[in-house]
Amino acid sequence: MSISLFSQYFFQAFTEIVWYYVIFAIPFFLVFWVIWKKYWQPKRIQVVQRATSHHFKHDLAFSFSSFVVFAIMDVLLLHLEHKGYTQLYFKVDQYGWPWIFISLALVLFVDDAFFYWTHRAMHHPRLYKFFHKVHHESTDPSPLTAFAFHPSEAVIENAMNVVLPFILPLHFGVIIFWQIFSMLNNVMGHLGYELYPAGWTKIPFLRYKTASVHHNMHHQLFHGNYALYFTWWDKWMGTEFQDYEARYEQIFTRKTKPSAAVSPTMTSSFNRVKVTAKVLEQTYVFEVDDQQSILQSALDQQIPLPYSCKSGRCGTCKMKCTEGTVIMKKNAILSTAELEAGYVLTCQSFPQTDKISLEK
Repeated sequence: MSISLFSQYFFQAFTEIVWYYVIFAIPFFLVFWVIWKKYWQPKRIQVVQRATSHHFKHDLAFSFSSFVVFAIMDVLLLHLEHKGYTQLYFKVDQYGWPWIFISLALVLFVDDAFFYWTHRAMHHPRLYKFFHKVHHESTDPSPLTAFAFHPSEAVIENAMNVVLPFILPLHFGVIIFWQIFSMLNNVMGHLGYELYPAGWTKIPFLRYKTASVHHNMHHQLFHGNYALYFTWWDKWMGTEFQDYEARYEQIFTRKTKPSAAVSPTMTSSFNRVKVTAKVLEQTYVFEVDDQQSILQSALDQQIPLPYSCKSGRCGTCKMKCTEGTVIMKKNAILSTAELEAGYVLTCQSFPQTDKISLEK
């Protein structure tokens, strides 16, 4: 393939992917996160919004880098299809209508299984920072997060789109439906609001389709709910959060609209520690129970400090301690240089002085 022909195909593929993003992700973001944000607040999954303009810019930048990767892979597929190496076809009567529906079911099942196992593997400490850390920058995901991948993860996320046409005879319409369904499912999983109806997790068969809460809990709690389209792999492998269904129903039983508390008081009898935490453009001042980690004390008071796994393994909660002293219970991510520079993991940090200042 010549450079000019590659450029032409790449531009077409990239433009098509961007249009999908503009049609699906951007309108959902504007409706739920900008224009009618207050109206949809009762349907919000995480009570306190932790996403900021920093996360939105981050997600947009990495989404477009993902689209570059997707477009390159699509051009490769198109080139090999022109060479006759794939099993893509365009006439329904070539295999008949029954195969259209059977192949669609197979595609969704295989893609779902591949996603579950690769996603779970990318959470391994040795792989996480090379593949999946970029995506987990947003622990309170928005529709902009749906395709915010490190380029290495983008290759894995799009792998089945390239591989399956070599394995199965797939009608072009099946490919298009699969892409649209995957795009919409991905946006819904990162929406931050629950649009599925009350009782969804109790309905036979339908309960196996992941609701928005399912993937949102993964971003918030890190280890669990690895599924893409369906919940059965999480159920079979015991990786579904036990309170998933309860968290889902909680969305529909709230009595009042929640609001973030910036400086609440605590009534514990333990010693008081004053913490000042600067997270990007927002500064929080709150009291910490010296028997709890700084992160847990903050979360108990609805202070939206960054976090994900809470186990000292992902590094999302890393902050620089500029005043005071803390002791860390566990550290599996910070380097010696970072420790010497004053960085700590708030999920593992316990205050040793009466004043602590942190910066993200």
